[in-house]
Amino acid sequence: MNVLSVATIFPSKEIPGPGVFIKQRLLALPRDIDLQVLRLRPWFPGFSLLRPSQGVSYPVEETSSALTVFDRRFFYLPGLMKHRDGHFLARGLCKFIATMEKQPDLLDAHFAFPTGFGAVAVGKKLDIPVCITLRGTLSSYANDARRVMLKKTLLGADRIIAVADSLGQLAEEIAGKQLDVRIIGNGVDIQMFRPNQKSSARIALGFDPDDPILLTVGGLVPRKGVHRVLEVLPSVLKKHPRLRYVVVGGGGVEGDFQRQIRQMINELGLSNVVRLVGPVAHENLPSYYAAADLFCLPTSNEGWANVLQESLACGRPVVTTNVGGNQEVVGREENGLVVPFGDRQALEHAILDGLTRNWDPTQISEWGRRRSWLDVGKEVAEVFREIA
Repeated sequence: MNVLSVATIFPSKEIPGPGVFIKQRLLALPRDIDLQVLRLRPWFPGFSLLRPSQGVSYPVEETSSALTVFDRRFFYLPGLMKHRDGHFLARGLCKFIATMEKQPDLLDAHFAFPTGFGAVAVGKKLDIPVCITLRGTLSSYANDARRVMLKKTLLGADRIIAVADSLGQLAEEIAGKQLDVRIIGNGVDIQMFRPNQKSSARIALGFDPDDPILLTVGGLVPRKGVHRVLEVLPSVLKKHPRLRYVVVGGGGVEGDFQRQIRQMINELGLSNVVRLVGPVAHENLPSYYAAADLFCLPTSNEGWANVLQESLACGRPVVTTNVGGNQEVVGREENGLVVPFGDRQALEHAILDGLTRNWDPTQISEWGRRRSWLDVGKEVAEVFREIA
């Protein structure tokens, strides 16, 4: 079976962070699936969602961990006519397929829009079945002009995978009918993310071994909620004066909120409390999870938050918001605390509770490591074979 996997984000040599979860799932597919990856980057002369386009020559082809990745662009109007993005992507996808020696047996599209929309349009035109994986952006587009296009996409796909049950329910609400949705949550690299000694991790990272550490891993964008942690931090410090807040991450495809974050830190007098680490290679994240006492992600929107699962796999409890699949990732209160989004007082109380509660790292890690990427790959391959 020849599968062409299509996404607008996927790790590259120049930008290794975005789309790591897509790469991990594709690497976990059985080897009897002949897989190629097409990364379609939104492009406008002199502008890119990911980085300035100068210095990048197209077309690009690279090998990434045994995956053949083709890098192409599709026309994109920044801030304008967002409902047209799917049409522009479809043109780029159609042009690429025309250059292939053999037409793919299946299009594997990641995210419903614009990738899913474009894949369905091309699939209908070229008679290629399409599988769409729904992730966190579905809810972002469900309440604007793209809702009509989402409905068309969902009804036109041959099969739908959702990384969380909440996304599957939202998809059926948008489509206005019951859909054939397979729920396949993301996995975790059980070799990389596992319990490690807290003291040695702190020494290696230059942290004080005795200071409590609150950790957030995520892009410095409003959705991830670092600013929400900063808002309650002064109150938390009254009971935990030695607390240190470590933030791993930088700007990304959704923008860069770093200047505003630094301004908040200065205004709240937290410069000696907060450590902005910046982006960290994925393979170096386990040390930060190991060094933490509590992980916090007060996000406004998620599909399946991989950082929550990674923290749990490392035996570290989490505090997060009840959006998307967060409750599904956390599972039970023994693993972490889930609070209503926007409830500042509940977030503060959960952080205070999380810092003092007697957690069981072994139990937490067992829950976080219950599904590997290989498990996910087998389940996705079953869906692909059913379609083919």
